[in-house]
Amino acid sequence: MKIAKLLAVALLFFITSCSNDDSKPSPDKKALAQQKLDAALSNFPGVSLSVKTASENYTLVAGDAVINDKPMAVSALHYMQSISKTFTAVAVLKLKEEGRINLDAKVNTYLPDICNNLPNGNIITVRQMLNMTSGLPDYLDNDQFLNDVVAGPLPMTSEQILSYVYDQPAKFAPGASFGYCNINYHLLAMIIDRVTPNGHRTYITDKIIKAIGLSNTYYIAGSAVTAAPEGTTANYLEADGTFNDVSELQLGTVLTFIGDDGIVASAQDMAGFCYKLLHDETLLSPASLEEMKVAVCYQGTPIYGLGLHFYKTNGGLQAIGHEGSGAGAGAYAFYFPSKNSSIVLCTNAGTLLDPVKEEQLLALWEEIIGILLE
Repeated sequence: MKIAKLLAVALLFFITSCSNDDSKPSPDKKALAQQKLDAALSNFPGVSLSVKTASENYTLVAGDAVINDKPMAVSALHYMQSISKTFTAVAVLKLKEEGRINLDAKVNTYLPDICNNLPNGNIITVRQMLNMTSGLPDYLDNDQFLNDVVAGPLPMTSEQILSYVYDQPAKFAPGASFGYCNINYHLLAMIIDRVTPNGHRTYITDKIIKAIGLSNTYYIAGSAVTAAPEGTTANYLEADGTFNDVSELQLGTVLTFIGDDGIVASAQDMAGFCYKLLHDETLLSPASLEEMKVAVCYQGTPIYGLGLHFYKTNGGLQAIGHEGSGAGAGAYAFYFPSKNSSIVLCTNAGTLLDPVKEEQLLALWEEIIGILLE
C-alpha cells in the first residue's frame, strides 16, 4: 500500500554497495494466463498464480524460485506481506465471538500500559484500528526506523517498533478519516497476546491455519526461527537492471512485523483461504463476516473493512481481499463475488521499495483478471 521512499533509497544503497460463474475456465484461458506469466519474466524472477472456484483449484507458475538454481514450483511458499492483516482481523473477530474482545472498547482496555505514549491512545477503539480509522502514525513514517532497518540487527523487538510511533502527532482524530497504517495491526496482535493464553501466533495457527487445513501456510512473525520455512522462494530487489538477493532482509523484516505481516504460504493455500472466508463462510459467524465487510469510504469510495481491501478492477469487477508488498516480495489475494472465484498472484521480487515493480505487478494482475474473469 504505502511506499517508504526513504527506505527504498537506503536499501538500494545498502544492497548495491454478479453472475454465478463457477464454470471451468477454458483451456484457452488457462493457456493465455500461462503466456502472460511467461512474458512477465522480463520483469520478475518468478511468479505464481492460483485460482479457486467451486469446480476448479489450479496453480500456474513461471520462472525461478531461486534465480538460476531452482525453478518455481506449484508448492513454492511466498511471503504474503500485508495479506497477513486479514488473518489478524479474522482472529480478532473470532475472539469477539468468544467474548474476549469488544470491538468498540477503547484500546486502553487491553493495553493500558502503553496507551499514554500513543497519539489518540486513550480514545481509539479496536474497531478503528481494524478499519484503519485510528489516526495513528506509522513506523514507516519515522526516519529512525528506516535507518535502523539498514543498520540492523533484525528482527526488531515489539518495543522497538512501538518506539517509532510513541509521542508522534496523530494523523487525524479517530474516526474522522481513513489512513492505512501498519502499527494498527501490530497493536491488534498485542491485544490478542493479552487475551489468549498462548499468544497471537498460536491462536492464528490453531484457529485459522490448522482449522481450515492450510497445510502449506505458516505464521512466522514474532517467532524465534532463523530460517524461512522449507520451500520458501529466495527474494530479490531489482537495482540497475540486476536482481539482488535480499532474502535475509526479507526474513528479518517479516519476523519483526507482528500482526501486520508474517504469513508465508503457497499461492494455492491463499486462494483456498480467501474462498473459505468469503465464499464458503466457514471461518466466522454470518454476523461477524458481515461486520468484517462493512467498508469505510475514502474520497467517496468504499475502500477498507476489517482487514479487507475493497476495490473494482479495470473491468469493473468488485474484488475483496488484500494485497501485500515487501522488500523482496509482492502478492495479491482477492475474492470476486460476482464470479465466485478466488485468485492469488505472487512474485519473489520486491514491490514495496520499487514503484516500477509495483506498477508492473498490478498491470500483470489486471491482465490476468481480464483473461480469466472478465
